[in-house]
Amino acid sequence: MSALSRLLWSTGIRSTLRAKKPYPVEPGYLTPAPDSNRDATIFDQPTTLDISRARMDHLDKLGLPLKGRKVLDVGAGVGHLAQYFVKLGCDVTCTDGRQSNIDRMRELYPGLKSAVCDVQTQALTTLGMFDVVFCYGLLYHLESPVPALRNMASVCRQMLLLETQVCDHVLPILRMGQEDTSADQALTGLGGRPSPSYVVMILRKVGFEFIYAPKIPPAHPDFQFRWNGMGATGKKQHPIRCIFVASRGKLPDDHLVPLL
Repeated sequence: MSALSRLLWSTGIRSTLRAKKPYPVEPGYLTPAPDSNRDATIFDQPTTLDISRARMDHLDKLGLPLKGRKVLDVGAGVGHLAQYFVKLGCDVTCTDGRQSNIDRMRELYPGLKSAVCDVQTQALTTLGMFDVVFCYGLLYHLESPVPALRNMASVCRQMLLLETQVCDHVLPILRMGQEDTSADQALTGLGGRPSPSYVVMILRKVGFEFIYAPKIPPAHPDFQFRWNGMGATGKKQHPIRCIFVASRGKLPDDHLVPLL
C-alpha cells in the first residue's frame, strides 16, 4: 500500500468513527484547565489596574445617584474598586469567595466591612439590605449565575451594577468553560460567558423592571468591538465585556439605553 493509500485509508477510518458518534463532542473543552499559582497580587498587576481604571472612570461618567448610598460589592477581590464608593461617602460592604482575598483586603483597607461569601450558595441577606449592589468582573467566573443574580436581587433596593465578559450571540445562551482556581478565577474551576440576552432575561426574571446599557462603553479594548452574533467570547485577542444597569425604578437616559 502506497503512502497516499495509507493516508486515505486512515483518514477514512477516522471520518467513519466521527460519523458514528451520536453527538458532536469537542475533547478540547473537556481538558482540565491548568493550575495557576497566582495569588492576590494579580489584582495589582498593570493589566488588571488598567481595566479597573477604565471601568471606574466610565461608571463615574454615567452620572448615577450613588453618593452616600449603602453599597454591597460582590466579588470584590481585595477591595480596590470599592474605594470608588468609599470616596463618595458610601457605606460599603465587600464580599469575596476566597478567604485569602478577604485577608488581603483587610490588610489594605482595614476600614472596609467584609465577609467571605460564595454568592452562588450563601445567602447575602445575612449582611442586610443595600441601595446598590455592585458586581464587576465576577459573573463570568460562576458556574451558577442564575442563583447568584437572584441572591444579589434579594438584597438590592435600587440598582444592580453589573459588568461581565459575554459571548456574542443574539439568543439567551451561556457558554461554559473551564478556568483555573487562582485568586481572580472560578472557585470551582467552571465559569460561563453569558450572552447579553441571557443577562437581560435573568435580570428581568429576578425582579428588575428597568435594565439599561451604557450609550458609550468604557475606554478599553475589551469593551470596544463589533457584534456579529457568531457566539465568540473574544475578538482581536481580547475577551469581550458588557455593562448592565438594572434598576427598580426608571433612570435618566442621558447616558443609558433601555434594553427592554
